[in-house]
Amino acid sequence: MTGFTVIRRGLGRLASFAMSLCIALCVWHAAPACALEQVVTVPLADSATISYLLTQKDDSHPDWVLVMFAGGDGALQLAQASDGTIRLGLKKNFLVRARTLLVDDRFATALVDTPSDQPGGYSDSFRASPRHAQDLARVAADLRTRFPQAKLVLVGTSRGTISSAFVGRALPDTWDAVVHTSTLSSPARGQALPLAGFNYGEIHARQLFVHHEDDGCYLCSFSAAKRIADDGHDFIAVSGGNARGNPCEAMGHHGFNGQDEAVVAAIKAWISGGAWSKEVD
Repeated sequence: MTGFTVIRRGLGRLASFAMSLCIALCVWHAAPACALEQVVTVPLADSATISYLLTQKDDSHPDWVLVMFAGGDGALQLAQASDGTIRLGLKKNFLVRARTLLVDDRFATALVDTPSDQPGGYSDSFRASPRHAQDLARVAADLRTRFPQAKLVLVGTSRGTISSAFVGRALPDTWDAVVHTSTLSSPARGQALPLAGFNYGEIHARQLFVHHEDDGCYLCSFSAAKRIADDGHDFIAVSGGNARGNPCEAMGHHGFNGQDEAVVAAIKAWISGGAWSKEVD
């Protein structure tokens, strides 16, 4: 083998390595560019503020912005450092996990945190209060300045469905649609009481209920959620997935664990008016 041949093969390997490295770097840099995130803080009355995590595809002009409420106490503890790094709590929650799956050219998401003057997070009674609706009117107004052509869709999961119910009713001219996932359909033991006897028919926007057939949370009966939806609303029944841990937490069927992509696809199809799956398995 001549010295020239050795050099040529060495250069070929080097070129191949450089190409692979280039591709890897392009992918690494492109991934975060697909979905841009920023923490937006909106002023409220009495010097309070409320923040939301805005997630959208780079350079997109979405047709829909999903204004979303996580479950539990809803305290996301949002913060953004000067280098752009974002602090975000409740990372296992279904809507927190699903936000990047929801985002594309036509969809953006706004994941709403708790107000600065509610350090203990959302109580059930606060989610049902006029003050909560007033705060969300400020968030909606801010989103309309950013996306004047977009329609706003209110989405709640688990305890966040108290918000989607009461804010959906209180702001009838704001929402194109309201989506309730893992609804607190069977209030009990002093919990989720604001939803006891709630009249979903008083929400003017079209509504979708999404519920797992095997949701084991005692506050979230599948049959009760189905009865609510049967009163003139749309319904998606979910089955399958991987349940583990507390049946009322995000990694159980309550949080659609293992079915994120299929559930998101069905919700997006329903919102956009396309053919949507009434059963996800």
